[in-house]
Amino acid sequence: MTEVASMDVVLPRLADTLVEGTVVRWFKQPGDSVRKGEPLFEVETEKVSTEVEAPADGVLIEICVPAGETVPVGDVLARLESAATATPASVKTHAEAPEAMPTTARGGGLSTMRRRIAERVQEARATIPQGACVRQLDLASFTRRDLGWTTYFVKATALAAGVSNVGVAVDVPTGLVVPVVRNADQLPLDDLSSRVRGLVESAREGRLTVEDVVGAQFTVTNVGAIGTLMAFPLVRPGEPGILAPGAVRGGSCFVTLCYDRRAMDDFEADRLLARVEEGMLSLA
Repeated sequence: MTEVASMDVVLPRLADTLVEGTVVRWFKQPGDSVRKGEPLFEVETEKVSTEVEAPADGVLIEICVPAGETVPVGDVLARLESAATATPASVKTHAEAPEAMPTTARGGGLSTMRRRIAERVQEARATIPQGACVRQLDLASFTRRDLGWTTYFVKATALAAGVSNVGVAVDVPTGLVVPVVRNADQLPLDDLSSRVRGLVESAREGRLTVEDVVGAQFTVTNVGAIGTLMAFPLVRPGEPGILAPGAVRGGSCFVTLCYDRRAMDDFEADRLLARVEEGMLSLA
């Protein structure tokens, strides 16, 4: 077993866009032995809650950031020392890890995820010249089998936009997460449906990893799942557009494409939405 003489445990950059995180809980107390690779603490970010592993073997001698605190990437959260050098005197118990604390105490009652979503919304409004177009799709003769509408719209979007990785917006108690369906353009519908369903379940059960939520090339948000007829969601920074299918009523639904005008002009967006419609009808 390889131990370190001493080491600072910092908040790692779990994704390229991560700037801060909230410590949800500590799995060890000061004075406990830790092994490299075992869960040390849980952190909530704008994208996902995840367990972070101990970077080395040793003894946890100090917790610098208690559960419930939000800190920037790179801040020191705790300190480790080797078992050979750690003594009772070196263990600082004044910041022992409390039980998991709600992460809504800061930011006006918002969780870390919702605060970052609000910041990203402001960023999107300020920096993205957004356009939108709407079509009414006739789905009266559509044979849906046992698959959800989201599966079909993800497939049609991937094919129409010429992308492989499509994000699917999922509402969870702490905010909105967007797990990514990879190879959506290539997967058969049944496999795609299973992938979407699995990601949605993981999102709502808090089991998403960072890898599950990065790399989207386009996003689909099925606002119709809760009965909304039409919506104009903001384009996510770094993506060319977001598709928002509304609720199916009387055999038809409105589908909105919101897009970054730096990525496509109005005519290109209209043609893209037309290809989505054509793709949906081809999947019927």
